[in-house]
Amino acid sequence: MVELKPRLGSRELFPNLAAPYYLCHAGVSPLSLPVQRAVADFVQHFAGEGVGAVGGMLAMRDRLREKLGLLLGCGAQDLALTCGTSWGVLAIAQNFPWRQGDRIACVQGEFPTNVTPWQRAADQHGLELVFLKPDLSDLQNRLDQGLRLLALSAVSFQTGLRQPWEEVARQAQARGCQVFVDAIQAAGVVPFAVGQLDYVAGGAHKWLMGVEGCGYLYVRPDHQAELKGHWAGWLSHREPVRFLFEGAGHLRYDRPLRPEPQALEIGSSSYFSQAALEASLNLILDLRVDQIFDHVTRYLDLLEPQLDFPGWTSLRKRQALSGSLCLKPGPETNLADWSAALGRRGLKLATPDGLLRISPHWPNSLEEVPRVVEIFKEVHRELDLQA
Repeated sequence: MVELKPRLGSRELFPNLAAPYYLCHAGVSPLSLPVQRAVADFVQHFAGEGVGAVGGMLAMRDRLREKLGLLLGCGAQDLALTCGTSWGVLAIAQNFPWRQGDRIACVQGEFPTNVTPWQRAADQHGLELVFLKPDLSDLQNRLDQGLRLLALSAVSFQTGLRQPWEEVARQAQARGCQVFVDAIQAAGVVPFAVGQLDYVAGGAHKWLMGVEGCGYLYVRPDHQAELKGHWAGWLSHREPVRFLFEGAGHLRYDRPLRPEPQALEIGSSSYFSQAALEASLNLILDLRVDQIFDHVTRYLDLLEPQLDFPGWTSLRKRQALSGSLCLKPGPETNLADWSAALGRRGLKLATPDGLLRISPHWPNSLEEVPRVVEIFKEVHRELDLQA
């Protein structure tokens, strides 16, 4: 079998994708042939080997951490594999060394994944939770009032605007505030590196083009020993599997907990989802995220000026580009009707919180832009006549 290589603007690796114009990668990405085959091969191997497949599973997890490290610019030893973004947020919220009265800052308009766990931590530990404005214009004031931790997204799910996470980290850390970043709307499409960030979490099923049930958590090395061991399972201990393979005398319950982030992996996880993510990362690392970002930017640069309907506003900003173009429609627009009408014409996108979000990725061809514009104009005429 000839192995097809990924190519920018080509859907060759997505023969099962039904929608002719799929622009919803910020929500859920479709599965490529390599991802489908990786999962199928894993199932077949497990079916034939049973427990004999465990060694291959563990080796795959090690490879996956290495590849995530290449994507995020960090060491594999500083990453934990998780069930998704929520797991990563919760792991820090529940194991951070809180002091009563500490103040946490979230950002208004955030996806609840990066708010709810901090709310629960505030209730449990006697903390104060405050909200920053979406444009972070009150960041300095909040920092001057004292913050222990600031949680934000690298890219807003709602507006598609890229946050200046590097500058936020610089300002926050100068005042003793740690920074947690939800990178699910950035990693895989926007050049992203952990840099000086303290914590980073993300999931596989959006821009990384894997499946749900897998994610990652980065913990900066100098914070790893500070985390509490409130979340701990059998894999959280040092040398956790010796008793299974080295005979009698190794089953002990007093082994110390591991200091590295892998202690937060706790126990069994979805190896199938991890196999899918490894396969999708192979494609993204091959294409390179900077090249993907340039391709998606060109696509949206072509599309944006042609969607200038009366009363509509583009939220896209040159200094805050991401993989998404978000449009705010006029007050009388029914987005449910728009989504359905676009879908009937083969165009799939999302409508988060009253906005229309267009999210192409590397398989989207620049040549499809004229037809996408035509579909938008057809729907505008249709729904305008019905209004």
